[in-house]
Amino acid sequence: MKASKTVSAYVCLAVVALAGLALAPPTAYGFASWSAENTSNFTDIINHPNDYPSWDLTTITYRFTPAFTAAYPNPLLKDQVRLAFNQWNAANITPNGAVYSYRRNGWQTFGDMRSIATHEIGHVLGLHHPDDADNVNRNWRPDGMGGYVAQAATTNELMNSTINPGNYNHVLGHDELDAFDYYYGHTISFVETTGPTGDVEVGTFTGGAFTWAHGGWSGVYRSGDHFQGIRSTSGMVEFNTSSGTDLGMRTLGINWDYQNVGGQPTRSFKMRTTGTNNPVPIFHYDNNGPHHFNNFGTLSVDMDHKDDLWHIWSTPAGGDIPHTEIIHVGLEQDVWDWSVVSAEVVHPGGGTTTAAFLGMHEWSNTIVEGTSATGPDGSCYSGPTQIPIARGFRIAASDMTSLVSDLALACVDDMDLGLGDLNREMLAELRRKEMVEEIKDFGEQMLAPGHDFIIVLEGSVDDLPPDIQKNGNFMLLDRPEYLDQELFVFARSRGQEGDAVIGTYALLGTAPIIPEPATLTLLGLGALGLMARRRRKVT
Repeated sequence: MKASKTVSAYVCLAVVALAGLALAPPTAYGFASWSAENTSNFTDIINHPNDYPSWDLTTITYRFTPAFTAAYPNPLLKDQVRLAFNQWNAANITPNGAVYSYRRNGWQTFGDMRSIATHEIGHVLGLHHPDDADNVNRNWRPDGMGGYVAQAATTNELMNSTINPGNYNHVLGHDELDAFDYYYGHTISFVETTGPTGDVEVGTFTGGAFTWAHGGWSGVYRSGDHFQGIRSTSGMVEFNTSSGTDLGMRTLGINWDYQNVGGQPTRSFKMRTTGTNNPVPIFHYDNNGPHHFNNFGTLSVDMDHKDDLWHIWSTPAGGDIPHTEIIHVGLEQDVWDWSVVSAEVVHPGGGTTTAAFLGMHEWSNTIVEGTSATGPDGSCYSGPTQIPIARGFRIAASDMTSLVSDLALACVDDMDLGLGDLNREMLAELRRKEMVEEIKDFGEQMLAPGHDFIIVLEGSVDDLPPDIQKNGNFMLLDRPEYLDQELFVFARSRGQEGDAVIGTYALLGTAPIIPEPATLTLLGLGALGLMARRRRKVT
């Protein structure tokens, strides 16, 4: 007979600096679970393997409350929460793979909505914070023989208690997949409802300045023996509308011109990117003109690279594209620093040519000031502040050696540009208006496969990380006026064999998509000029 006593748990995700952490080895993973009975709120699954909360439902409805819609009216933010639910929908059929964590770190002015939502939904399903469980030796990992052993947290878990502004970690790793398999072992479907209520309510609350969100479950004990766990009957995910830092997202758009000098026509383009597993780009550019690509699609790469996607442009209008034509393709995706892994051009007959496509990304080097603070059980952690001491952008090579030249910059903060404006015509117009700064001292730089070149807009040599100082892959430009502005960046690249020339056009420094009216000051960082700007147009 099931007891009628109702129990609940809601946990916060807070702001703390975790920069510079390395990935854990494949064997070092674990997970923590809530306990119905243990006073530490962490279950002992070795001695009490059923002492955890879980849902009996296989289909769980969720609903966005009117308060959420009022606080986050931009539909892209609601889509980010939907993607978080979809991550968990696929957990049962997602193998661990070889890569432990998909965490990316970087200094930005907002908390990543999808990462935080994915974390909080983990609480709804019964997961706890592995780093907090370390204190009571209640973080677990499979022992490879059907049992479990205690495991120290790595601090890269998606369910880790903290995430810093700009960091994102929205792909389920080993820890979360192991925990889901332990709790459920079957698929659970989160389905959105527009009815008056849902099993899980997605809403808002007013909390402390260092709190992003909280989430969890309510339920009843399964029997008179509380070590038999809890049957979850409802859940909630709520975002803090009074956080000192806004929740939201930031997109990145890059366009490329491909000029084929090898004499072969083009049938399709294939590009691999990393950083997001969202198969629907915010926007894609498809070679507008007489040889417009009629088809565009994305495919997952493999289970070892869960945040990698193939993007394929195909079926050009009028048949194969002549080698004399410059081809223009582009992508805008839903994270601020997605990058190009590889690119290739497919010719008639199936032959391919590797292309030296570049990525452009904001860059900073930060120091940490202050110490972490902790509160009573169930509260959030506040952490040391990240202070940028050098800022600029980086030019990133894909998987082939790239010769980079013709670097040019233009401040376009008042021009309301979108992805469709990042092209040679816009560059020519900016030059006619004398808005472009040609960086003559840049010359030609050779970038090894997967390597970066840093353009430092503010900072000295001593402000750079030691590895960059040692390698010399940087240029001190001293243009602080370009910071916190929308910056049109152009560079030209080619492979060592010179079989194609690619022009790369990027728009950096776009304002994040956050609630309106935006928060105008960032705790401890207001003096850095991080005021929210007009959001650029959607093309």
